[in-house]
Amino acid sequence: MIPLKLVHIFARLQAPGTRQAALADMAEYAGAHQVLVFGKDVEIGKFLPAQGCQQTLPHARKWQAFLDQCIGTGTHAGTAPSPVDGSDCVAFGIGDGTGLSAMVLLGERPSDEAIKGMAALMPMLGSTLSMERAALAAAGHAVVAQEASRRANALNAALDANRRELQKAFERGERELESRREAERRLREADRRKDDFLAMLAHELRNPLAPISMAAQILSFPNIGPAQTKQAREIIERQIGHMTNLLDDLLDVSRVTRGLIVLEKRPHTLQSLIADAVEQVRPVIEARRHRLNVGHAEAPATVLGDRTRLVQVITNLLHNAAKYTPDGGDILVQADVDAEMVSLTVQDTGIGIDAGLMPHLFEIFTQGDRTSDRSQGGLGLGLALVKSLTELHGGRVTCHSEGRGKGSRFTVCLPRAVEKDGAAEIPSASSHLLSLKKSLRILVVEDNVDAARMLQMFLESAGYAVRVEHQPGEALEEAIRDAPDVAILDIGLPGMDGRELSRLMRSRPETADTVLIAVTGYGQVEERALAIGAGFHHYLVKPVDPHALIALLERMNASSTVRG
Repeated sequence: MIPLKLVHIFARLQAPGTRQAALADMAEYAGAHQVLVFGKDVEIGKFLPAQGCQQTLPHARKWQAFLDQCIGTGTHAGTAPSPVDGSDCVAFGIGDGTGLSAMVLLGERPSDEAIKGMAALMPMLGSTLSMERAALAAAGHAVVAQEASRRANALNAALDANRRELQKAFERGERELESRREAERRLREADRRKDDFLAMLAHELRNPLAPISMAAQILSFPNIGPAQTKQAREIIERQIGHMTNLLDDLLDVSRVTRGLIVLEKRPHTLQSLIADAVEQVRPVIEARRHRLNVGHAEAPATVLGDRTRLVQVITNLLHNAAKYTPDGGDILVQADVDAEMVSLTVQDTGIGIDAGLMPHLFEIFTQGDRTSDRSQGGLGLGLALVKSLTELHGGRVTCHSEGRGKGSRFTVCLPRAVEKDGAAEIPSASSHLLSLKKSLRILVVEDNVDAARMLQMFLESAGYAVRVEHQPGEALEEAIRDAPDVAILDIGLPGMDGRELSRLMRSRPETADTVLIAVTGYGQVEERALAIGAGFHHYLVKPVDPHALIALLERMNASSTVRG
């Protein structure tokens, strides 16, 4: 039987925020000097310390050999380098049985009873670490959603195996029944949050990608004029901003799945919200040859809310209408206003909704079998998001349909806001470029060739001298040869990460005064602290906001001393 204290320690190991304290408790429980937890990064085939654990990079090769023994034999006793000074320490490792994670105890070998309990609970920890790795990878690039979907299938198989193993452990004694049920509940909740996150990410990022793709194609036309270029650029900037706002919320799995979304409320006209939503959905509507008719209210219709979320509501309703309306059908968008409420109606001539589905229409993952071939696809998240986001704004959403073949009508009602004049416009990045001083010499270190090239083009357009390196070793040599004023370093570099490169540059007299800017897809507080601790002066999260970057460089140019 597994001691209840050990189960509680493993439960706290599931969350990065409590993991360090839980590791200390584990060391005390097992009689070890120190406990480390490793998860396998399947992309590089190496074991890496879990979040909250001490890093072992200076002795990575010896640690990998020791961990491979743990995974190969289930348990392994030997020596491993101390994370503090690299000296050999007596070590005992336990694998999780799936090859995904291992726990290493530095010090005396724990008791057989403790080893047996830890080995039984390791699969649960291995699943959590695997999901953490998947979530961190997703933060870097939106396109990882496709790869994450493939991983999810493998993870689900591993989770099912872990559940079966845990269930066998639960059946061994009545005294531990309650603690084992709690462990299973935690595992299922983690699995659900992971699935919700991946599904929502793919669903919500698809909408702004359509106008971005179209605008990029337009920019490649040889006969495009200045007005069209400006319009295409503004569309790309606006939609990237929309995607960035969505990622900031979607990547916080706990906040999204529990409904803890913070709204940035400002007054917006319903007409402008509809225009942004139509822009996102227009490629789908045009592809299916739908006739879209937009009618606006006679009186001013202003609502107080989060622009990104309100556009998301309208976009989901339009996508729903386009998805379930046959080619060549009609879609009507109508805005109305009275003394207290503003209403938006999206009506289509589509295939309608069965009466049996209507009570569950706004529940998460609900999707009716509207056609025999299910060609519309979808994840069943759109209408659930519409309902929750509308209610967060103090509104309500209703649906009406006469049945199959008779179309559907969705109505969103929101409180009316008092209109205010004089709303300030946000200047575009190009307006900053006119006032830049072109004195800084910049080194960009980024292994993604396309991303590096775009950043180089952007900075060179501002008049800066820019050099690009894709490998950290070559970047260090180049910086020592000709020290730049500013170095923009990606954190996730191959072989040597950006933090290590930052330390090396800070330690060299040639580059000690170079201003270091970290660029990464990881926006967690602990990641930012690690970067600053490694010597970075500034920290930017991908996709880099051009306004923030330009403002940062302007401040450097305005200073009489660039370095220091």
